[in-house]
Amino acid sequence: MHWRAKVAGFKLLSALPGGSALYRFCQDRLTKSLVPSPERVAQKLAVGLQYFDWLTQHRRHDQLLMGVHLDLGAGWHPTIPLLFYSLGANRQFLFDVVPLLDARLVAQTLETFLRLVQDPGWPHRGRLRRLPPPLENSDWRHYFQKLGIACHAPYAATFPSLAARVDVVTCTQVLLHLPREVMAWCFGQTFLSLKPGGLFMATIHLKDLFANSQPRLSKYNHLRYSAETWQRWINSPLMSYNRFKAPDYRELLETAGFEIVHFEVEEGTAGDLQELDTIPIAPCFERYSRAELAARHLFFVARKA
Repeated sequence: MHWRAKVAGFKLLSALPGGSALYRFCQDRLTKSLVPSPERVAQKLAVGLQYFDWLTQHRRHDQLLMGVHLDLGAGWHPTIPLLFYSLGANRQFLFDVVPLLDARLVAQTLETFLRLVQDPGWPHRGRLRRLPPPLENSDWRHYFQKLGIACHAPYAATFPSLAARVDVVTCTQVLLHLPREVMAWCFGQTFLSLKPGGLFMATIHLKDLFANSQPRLSKYNHLRYSAETWQRWINSPLMSYNRFKAPDYRELLETAGFEIVHFEVEEGTAGDLQELDTIPIAPCFERYSRAELAARHLFFVARKA
């Protein structure tokens, strides 16, 4: 589907009464974008291992395994919390804006997760201390409670109760959807939730959100549009994309009080820079360097002193 048609659909659904429920129905029944396929679960496993490997390399993995983990923006298939449970984590919180999880998605995710991690060819089998048991009935919240996992959606009212209780916060491909004011609030609440020495870890795509699903659409297409045009004609409550670059995340983290201990930007290739040069850049992006605009991905670790 052409990206402009997608944008129009999101705009329409956002304006309709019950549009969010209809969008969820379409995701579930038509586009199947909520299905925890082996490819999607494997991708989340890779990110979860990236977090854990960083912690292990810096001798901080006990903060996760012996402490409290918060997954901010947990989404609809809780692969990373299941992985961390399997690695030995005993206390986790899953936060999201809306309640996406249900018994069917949890059961599908668990089935796919177990199939992948028990495959003899999966190279990390020896690292797992245990496996989550089967989901015996549809009471998935009780099931998660037995694993030490508590789910909260929406989560705004729960954040204050976690003040100075959390050791590690992870956030996977969520921050690119948040407007600046909301992100500043989230970073502030995340900072308050962490114990001194606690860590905030996140991965973020920096390329065009629509390029993955439309062949030949430039990964830098989003740079064409002014802030006013983007907000008025493209962004919507159902599909918000902030177009932030790596310096924006660094600035917001530092404003919230974090010390940045790891800030890994995947730079654009020579081919990416050539592609970037074919895009007329809107004035609102002129403050970024060519390298910052071409960057593909960001992984950061921030610390509360």
